[in-house]
Amino acid sequence: MRSCTISIVPLLASLFLSACSGGSSSPTPSEASTSSGSTGGTSSAEYVCPPAQTSSGTLNCAALPLGDRKFSTTGPSVGVVYSCTQLSGKPVVESAPWIDAQTNTWSLPAKLAVRGLVSWSGSISVTESGSTRTITGNGLPISPYRTGTFPISKNDPAYKYDQNPNSIESQNFSFQLPLNPTAASSTSCLPQGPIGITTSGVAIYDAFDAAGYDGAARELQDDCLGHPDPSDTYHIHGSIELCTGDTGSVAQNSELIGYAFDGYGIYGPWYNGKVLTTKDLDQCHGVTSPVEWNGQTVNIYHYVATYDFPYSLSCYTGTPIHVGPATKA
Repeated sequence: MRSCTISIVPLLASLFLSACSGGSSSPTPSEASTSSGSTGGTSSAEYVCPPAQTSSGTLNCAALPLGDRKFSTTGPSVGVVYSCTQLSGKPVVESAPWIDAQTNTWSLPAKLAVRGLVSWSGSISVTESGSTRTITGNGLPISPYRTGTFPISKNDPAYKYDQNPNSIESQNFSFQLPLNPTAASSTSCLPQGPIGITTSGVAIYDAFDAAGYDGAARELQDDCLGHPDPSDTYHIHGSIELCTGDTGSVAQNSELIGYAFDGYGIYGPWYNGKVLTTKDLDQCHGVTSPVEWNGQTVNIYHYVATYDFPYSLSCYTGTPIHVGPATKA
């Protein structure tokens, strides 16, 4: 699990939400309710994975390529994360039934999910002023998004593989991004910790666990593919966030599901009746095509959240803001 987490540099402190100033937001009767299903309240076999065509064949979420150690600290390339940090160590989960070491793949439908259905008093506000987009929130997912129960209980089948001891707590989020981002003269590496935020208020981290192994495949998450880190920040590892409500389908292109910290939008994978994969995207996991942006349809560069590694950003195309150590509410 990544130890670097979220807060804002002092320059942005005055923009913190007043709603974030009052205490911990761990589950309480007034803020959350829990329910234990077989996994994550539904079933590990009910992870959303549509039978869809891609540019190179049919999407097979039962055999997704593992992204273990696919990073570089010297520069970007397609399918490789340009990391600011040289990562080392062992993965959280070394072997599991959903990981096929012989084919170097993993199965999303077969992967266990952390049990629970926890509702939160999440908040996120997106405002525009001049050339700036300001995003504030408490880091908790907004309704109807519900998380698993963390820390992972010993009687949860997921505990056998991942004994995540961390809780989910409110954070102080405030980000000032360019309203109309532009490409920088060169790409930037991704730091440990947050690289963006979803429209449902959830932090986005890169594709790895702390050791540089595929976090989406090897760490245990809930049905929304999220979990908390040691700062108690709930986040996803750049993977498709299954609870954003993306309405993309064969008949409809995906919509905006988040913002990267260089200001560019992150969209779901559906485009022109097919699901985009890493092969369709550039070295930072983005593409230029018509999307809804700032209330208009424009032909603009944006990142795409895909089912295959590296899932969302693999580097920054624009100039990223600086995000410092965690600050809890």
